Order: sequence, then C-alpha cells, then structure tokens
Amino acid sequence: MRLKLLILAGGKGSRLGGKKAIIPFFGKPLIYWVFKNLKDLSSPIYISVKNETQEEEIKKELIKEKVEFDEIIFIRDLYPEIEGPLSGIISALKLFSEESAFLVAAVDQPLISKNFLNYLDLLSYIFCNQFVIVSKGREKINPFPGVYPCSLKGEMETFLFNSPKKSLFRFFQYLTTNQRIFFIENDQKIETETFININTLEDLKRAEICFYQKLKNQKM
Repeated sequence: MRLKLLILAGGKGSRLGGKKAIIPFFGKPLIYWVFKNLKDLSSPIYISVKNETQEEEIKKELIKEKVEFDEIIFIRDLYPEIEGPLSGIISALKLFSEESAFLVAAVDQPLISKNFLNYLDLLSYIFCNQFVIVSKGREKINPFPGVYPCSLKGEMETFLFNSPKKSLFRFFQYLTTNQRIFFIENDQKIETETFININTLEDLKRAEICFYQKLKNQKM
C-alpha cells in the first residue's frame, strides 16, 4: 500500500446520539472495525478529529482494544469551525509533500472491501497521485473510501476560503470543471457494502445484519 491511510472521525453523530466514532458495533467501537480493515494494509493509521477531547475519547477506546500508540497518529482539524469532511482532509494533506496521497475512509464504514482499497491504491499509482479518485453509482457519488492527493491541498484551501458553501460535493464540482477528479463508474466488481454509511440507528441495525451475514459467509 503506497497510500497513507486516513480515517475521518470528526463527525458529531447527532442522529446516533453523539460520539459516532465510539458507538458500539458488535461489542467494539465503530472506529475499531474501520481501523482493523485499514491496518491490514499499512500502518500507522491517521485519524482525523475536531479537537483534543475527541482525540482522547477515541484513544481511550482503541487502547481498550489493545491498539498500540505507534499504530495510530491523530490529526486535529486546522479549521474546526468548518463543518463537514473537507476540514479533516485538508488538515491531513497539509502535513505532507505534493507527491503523497491519502486513502480516506469514513469512521462509519465498517464493511469496507479490502479489494476495493487495493484497487484505489493501484489507480492512484497509475495516475501519479494527481486526481481525487472516488466511486460514482447511478444515483450518487460515494466520496469515501477515496483517494485524495496532497497535490490538491492548495486548491482545496483556496476553495474553503472562497466558496460560500464548503461542501464536499461542491468541491467535486470545482474539481470536475478543472479536470482533477476521476470517477470509478458502475463497477460491478465493487462490493456494495463498502459504501454503507451509518448515520442513524436504522442504518446501524442494517449494517449489523449485513456484517453478521458477511461473517457467516466467511465461515462457510
């Protein structure tokens, strides 16, 4: 794995009752499952958080799961006043040279396919870390997991300072106009559970059913 690995864990998780990253999922904090999938590919794992309090809460839970300090590096948002994932992404991109890139996953994606992550790594290598790479289905764009190159940190920061709406999808429109984004479209080889997001208690129940079925199939 040539890419650096980042988990976005700064969301409030209001619809889940708060503290999304440490919501229990099969007896372990939600972030543990995303961390586990990424750790099998490379280490350390960078974890994006809003502030010190959030960092300490997550660190405490991961230590309970016997995660070592040298396996994780926390990145606090440089612009915590900006809502949404762009603040966490730019805070990570600014740490490294333009030759680097991050594979970015969301903390609420416990069913990520490792095959897809490896596919993203290959595409990033082919395109020399010059494009954002995300999946695009028939109905929507799936921003995570995706590749976000450090070569775009200047453009992203300019966008954040100047755009009245600092949403990720508005940034995608900007990138499309400037031909700096590559969409993986309707790829039948991508397991659909990779893009399952947990935003509500209903989502959590559905993800648990899917996760249980996946474990069951692996044992058969």
